Amino acid sequence: MGTGCVGFPVRKRGKVEFPRSRILKEKRAKLYIIKRCVLMLLCWRDPKDK
Repeated sequence: MGTGCVGFPVRKRGKVEFPRSRILKEKRAKLYIIKRCVLMLLCWRDPKDK
């Protein structure tokens, strides 16, 4: 087992994931949260408007 470019352990056929896939998962999670917040703001209605 070697070390990746950022110091994360890298194994090609083991349970340890590549650093790139971990970063990609984090970016997807952040985009998902941002998307949900924007959607909530667009669909939100003030109860006084009724």
